[in-house]
Amino acid sequence: DFIMRDWLDNHKDDKVRTQMYYAKRGIITDDMRYVAEVEKLDPELVRSEIERGRLIIPANVNHKHLKPMAIGMASSCKINANIGSSALASDIQGEIEKVDVSLKYGADTIMDLSTGGDLDSIRE
Repeated sequence: DFIMRDWLDNHKDDKVRTQMYYAKRGIITDDMRYVAEVEKLDPELVRSEIERGRLIIPANVNHKHLKPMAIGMASSCKINANIGSSALASDIQGEIEKVDVSLKYGADTIMDLSTGGDLDSIRE
C-alpha cells in the first residue's frame, strides 16, 4: 500500500526538505503523521525523536509513491531482506524467489545489493 506524498508539492521551494529540517522547526509532516499512526505513537513523539536524531523516516523526497516507515528507538523492530547478484554468481530467478519469500514472511524492506550480472534485468 503506497501512499501519495502530496505534502512535498507544498514544500518544493524549501531550501532543505528533510524530516530533520522540519522536525527542528516544530513541523509535523504528513510522513511523520503516517508513521505515528502505523506505529501507534503520538505524532509529537515522532517529531521530537527525529529532532533528537533517535528516529528516521527513510523516504527520499524524489520518490512520491512509497510507504514511509519509522526506524528508531521508539518504533517497532523492522526486518530487512537483502538480495543481489555479483560478477561471480547471477541467478535472477533465485533472487525473485528470495523476494517472494521475504514478502510472504513480512519483510519491511528489501534491498538489492547487486554488484554484477545484468543489473537492468535484475532490477526489473
